[in-house]
Amino acid sequence: MSRLRTLVAGFGLLAAAAGFVFVFVPSAAAGIGLTESIVVAVGFLALLQGYRVVSARRRSSTREFETPDPETRQELPTPGDGFDEGLAARKGRGWAARRHRVGDRLEEAAVDAITYAEDCSEATAREMLEAGTWTDDPQAAAMFSTGRPEGSTLWRRLRETFSMEPTFDRRARRAAHAVADLRGVDDRPEGESE
Repeated sequence: MSRLRTLVAGFGLLAAAAGFVFVFVPSAAAGIGLTESIVVAVGFLALLQGYRVVSARRRSSTREFETPDPETRQELPTPGDGFDEGLAARKGRGWAARRHRVGDRLEEAAVDAITYAEDCSEATAREMLEAGTWTDDPQAAAMFSTGRPEGSTLWRRLRETFSMEPTFDRRARRAAHAVADLRGVDDRPEGESE
């Protein structure tokens, strides 16, 4: 601490102590007359102190607080993205294997949903899946059987033949919706019907 600071601090402590004495023992201040010269002297000291503080601030370097980078949102995969990508695979290396995996995943999900909804064993669920009795949707039921969908009319078969959606995709999409229905999940976007 510099000598000036020590002197100013000592003067401040003395002034504070005198102030407390005058507050608690007002008669001690009775002998001190407040003339205009004392008020001017106190004001001058206050100005001197203010000048000292401003000068000290002007000499110091500016310090800025650096805020950390805002937390960026982490990109997470949406559930079902892998299924959609596998379903959309139409070409490229290993597309048949990806589609086979989609079929396997869908079959496992269907068996789980049937055992959940019907409260039956896995073997019974697989029998229902092979028989096509697990859902009312013939397209979804046909996903796991080799035959034509039950109740398929000639007109419907013609329409499906000329549609742009491949049979595997259509059946897989309908089977996924049927599985979601068994689980009690509404997975269709608003406005989409069966």
